[in-house]
Amino acid sequence: MSGVAPPSSRGGAAIQLHVEAVDGPAEQWFHPRPSRAFSGAGPVEAVALHRLGQPDHWHLVTYGLSELHAKESPDRHRSGWGFELTIRIATDPDGERPLWAVDFLASLAAYVWSGRHPFAAGHLMDLRGPIRMDRDSPISAALVVDDPVLDPLAGPYGSVEFLQVVGLTAEELELCRAWSTEGVADVLARAVGPLLLTDVGRASVVADPRFAAEIEARAAREGSELHELRIATLRIRRRLRGRVDVHLGSGAAAALGPALRRELVADGASFAVVGDDSELRFQIGPEPSWKLTGDGVQATVAADGVEYVAGLFDGRTGWGRASDWPGLRFRVVP
Repeated sequence: MSGVAPPSSRGGAAIQLHVEAVDGPAEQWFHPRPSRAFSGAGPVEAVALHRLGQPDHWHLVTYGLSELHAKESPDRHRSGWGFELTIRIATDPDGERPLWAVDFLASLAAYVWSGRHPFAAGHLMDLRGPIRMDRDSPISAALVVDDPVLDPLAGPYGSVEFLQVVGLTAEELELCRAWSTEGVADVLARAVGPLLLTDVGRASVVADPRFAAEIEARAAREGSELHELRIATLRIRRRLRGRVDVHLGSGAAAALGPALRRELVADGASFAVVGDDSELRFQIGPEPSWKLTGDGVQATVAADGVEYVAGLFDGRTGWGRASDWPGLRFRVVP
């Protein structure tokens, strides 16, 4: 539902003043859901579209992941989830407004509500398809960064950060995992500009000759900084007699194998796969074992068993298990 009216609330007015001090008035407002209490799960209450120049682009800002109407959350220093989402969309040559991006941000907000997993700068998302569903695009993943222009707000119900979603190609997503999100963001800022616009038609910086040699050298020198993999497809199911099945998607499995090889290299090293409501953690220990924890499964692998375990996760679908972990099975689904 579109309109011209911003949210009529104390928290919403504070965000509006904060954003408009930088962007000027919004050109259009969209209201994915009616006004209601912060505790009501669902997408955001409103998304504002600002048309900006230098360079010409759209800046979208959500209203509703923070508390707009009253203080309800227990943390008096933070408003609601503590952030609102933004995205900067390169202007379409035909002047089309990026209404698809309104739906995209509303979907991300709904994901936060349903999974109870807030976003933070540095988080990665595999979208498992083009970011714009009605158009073929190489942008099929996203990185979360601090909005490069909007500073945090000391709002009436606590602090609010502004987290910008930046579209990535599949190659850039893998580079974030194999190297670092900060490194990829640095290269992107030089390739597409410091505002990190999302252009659904752009090619990957991995293949850009201006940066390819630098990326290869820095990735080899600095190694990976990824210590957890956040996915929406993780499911942990208990069976009879203490047995457990772990389900995850093929895209996550394809990333997990290389991550285990990179991260499990010394005593005490660990790597976690974090889902909506559970966690699968691998760690190096003297003897292989596994156990259920309060929020998932912890699997201990001996140093000489890492390669075998990593080989279970190469993206191929089907069932797998390690003989050192009796009763624990893994299922990779499409």
